[in-house]
Amino acid sequence: MAYCYFNGKIMPESEAGVSIRDVGVLRGYGVFDLLRTYGGRPFLFDEHFGRLVRSAAALGLEVPVSRQQAFTIVKKLLLKNKLPESTVRFVLTGGKAADSVHFNRATPTFFILISPFYELPASAHAKGAALETREHKREFPEVKSLNYLTAVKANNPLKGKAPFEILYTWQGRVLEAATSNFFMFSGDTLVTPARDVLIGTTRNLVIKLAKKEFKLKERDVSVRELFAGTEAFLTATNKDIVPVVSVNGKKIGGGKVGERTKRLMNAFCYFVDAWRADTA
Repeated sequence: MAYCYFNGKIMPESEAGVSIRDVGVLRGYGVFDLLRTYGGRPFLFDEHFGRLVRSAAALGLEVPVSRQQAFTIVKKLLLKNKLPESTVRFVLTGGKAADSVHFNRATPTFFILISPFYELPASAHAKGAALETREHKREFPEVKSLNYLTAVKANNPLKGKAPFEILYTWQGRVLEAATSNFFMFSGDTLVTPARDVLIGTTRNLVIKLAKKEFKLKERDVSVRELFAGTEAFLTATNKDIVPVVSVNGKKIGGGKVGERTKRLMNAFCYFVDAWRADTA
């Protein structure tokens, strides 16, 4: 039996239910965040919960539990769900809205879901991924909102095969992937967009690790520059670091996983191993 936290209580998922008049259902007005476990323990919990709080505040919402309360709830849910590795999803909406727009900020809908963590195919890290671009900029890029229309549609195509990931571009700039942040090497310098993107927790960790070995710049990246890049990769909670070997069928860096990217992937693994040892 799967257990969740819903509006103040831990309960079986089958007993939880969002109102059909919830503004999150009727208007998509809400935010979420997602973290994963390593060794059954939440990874980068403070960073994820902090981003949830900031996303909520940007929409005039307030997370109804404190950081410590949320951590305690998550630990209980992980024990009750008994999964080897999990993802933890926080979801917050404005709650019921009789007219589909106006809601009471004192009575939000808040729940926490625990799901099995599914590893990416080994080939994604070993051989790299192919991306396709879409001209799109999210309405509130700095907010991890419930609006993932473009991403969900891309993963459920009417015809053909879904790409590994969609890479958003906007007015000549590379922004972010649908569920990941984007990095590329321009020579020996690692660059990543910092404007009109969601600032990822894995992104921030990779930046810290990268600064120990490479020059790094957070700046606009042009689409033209993208195809002149020597290497590229994605970062995300459920992906760690995934090399990018082509975009729209055009090879990046010769179409092979780059050596600099491999160094960062190793550094990330070492960091996680050290964290697991420290928190055991």
